[in-house]
Amino acid sequence: LNKLVDPANNDGLPAFLIGNEDATDSGFMIVQYTAAALVNDLATRAHPASVYSIPTSANAEDHVSMGTNEARHVLDMTEDLGHVLALELYTAAQALEYRQDMLNAARSLAARGDWTALAEKIGNAPREGHPSRAAFEDEIRQLMQALTETGEFHAGSAVRKAHARIRESIDFMQRDRAMDGDVRRICELVASNALLGDLS
Repeated sequence: LNKLVDPANNDGLPAFLIGNEDATDSGFMIVQYTAAALVNDLATRAHPASVYSIPTSANAEDHVSMGTNEARHVLDMTEDLGHVLALELYTAAQALEYRQDMLNAARSLAARGDWTALAEKIGNAPREGHPSRAAFEDEIRQLMQALTETGEFHAGSAVRKAHARIRESIDFMQRDRAMDGDVRRICELVASNALLGDLS
């Protein structure tokens, strides 16, 4: 999740996967906070019960596995693990659409045959006269060639099916909005196991 929402690490996706600058709910930042809190709680509860054995039966049984307690803990934790996976899927669905749009837009620019149009979209391009400018221009031309030789970008078939299933319940977030309903729906979708059929 961190890589998807962090503009310093997500290879050009918008910060917190929201395009509008006037965002008041901070896009997918809260989804990341929620997932981080759940993962922290899961890690805390993962302490094995067997390491805190209490002798029983008048010390005749000095090592007791506490296996029943551990099984109960793990069963309780599976629901929260499902919520973490749901939040990851929700975030990935948003990122996938942004990435798909970006790649197809780059492909359209490359099809024009003007490498400068593509180069202008690179935010940290070296300026004219900089020693690395020639290498940058060569890389842009190579990228343009590769983009014109490839077809329109599509995810794999299982990912497309899962993405379509998610979009039946939750719309792409064009503008910032409260996400409590979206989070509830994606958690219900994961708990229903409906996505498993799409992935097989």
